[in-house]
Amino acid sequence: MRNTPLVSVAMATYNGYAFIAEQLESILTQTFSDFEIIIVDDHSTDDTRTLLNSFRQRDKRIQVFFNEENIGYRQTFYRAIQLCKGEYILFCDQDDIWVNHKLETLLSMIGNNLLIFSDSELINEQGISMNVKLSDTVRMLQPGDPLVNRGFVIGNCVWGHTIMFHHTLLKYTSAQQNIHPHDWWFAVISSHLDRIKYCPMVLNYYRQHAMNLTQAVPVKAGRVPGRSKAEFELQLSRIKSIAALSFNRDQSFYLHWERLFLKRRQGFSFSLFTFLIANRKYIFSLKRKNLLSQIVEIRKMSTGTG
Repeated sequence: MRNTPLVSVAMATYNGYAFIAEQLESILTQTFSDFEIIIVDDHSTDDTRTLLNSFRQRDKRIQVFFNEENIGYRQTFYRAIQLCKGEYILFCDQDDIWVNHKLETLLSMIGNNLLIFSDSELINEQGISMNVKLSDTVRMLQPGDPLVNRGFVIGNCVWGHTIMFHHTLLKYTSAQQNIHPHDWWFAVISSHLDRIKYCPMVLNYYRQHAMNLTQAVPVKAGRVPGRSKAEFELQLSRIKSIAALSFNRDQSFYLHWERLFLKRRQGFSFSLFTFLIANRKYIFSLKRKNLLSQIVEIRKMSTGTG
């Protein structure tokens, strides 16, 4: 008989040979030990497969699966989740390092929530602290309040590598799994269900390097052709998806936002601009932007896509 809940760690790997061993060591030495590690490798071309097999032989809690072709990180994570048997599941990046009491801490704090997330400290490629936390780059708030939740259209404070969720959350997320990044969508669902909790502790060391899929400290890339249209489509898809949630207590707000947002296709929309200005406190709830920066971004969000 199991006295503690089984915890599943879902890891997606791809050409991560340089960092995977350090990450796995930090999981295997956790103070809470009743877990399984489900690793799905997305058809790596380096020595990742050999390394994973060596860890699998070393510890029976590790299970490794290999994609026959490269299908991308999103689908690889979803495949890993489907293979998990735990009551609680954590997303795990291949190149980070976990604090040794991460599992124990999150389990003790989640309560009856569906999802809990924490803060992280940024490290460089060599594993040296950058003296920056995620909470220094975005506003790490307690979501759940409908007004705070509005910030998820243009931002996010819930990073995939910080998440632990109860397996029942999956019944709400599967229908949209091919549309949005998994961490953002899981955060939105649990926030609109008001069953999410923020743990204001650093429980991960989040490695920053050139191969990161997402950057905690964005690098300015200058003008990129098509960016305006891509940002328009991204924000519109987010607004539509949130508006479609049957349990959304703020549904009329998103439906109105969607109607105004579509006017951008005709050029600058003054009605959208005034709407965003009036609601900027909540739309920017998860972003660290001063008033001038907010106005500049609102102007961009109100301008035609070209």
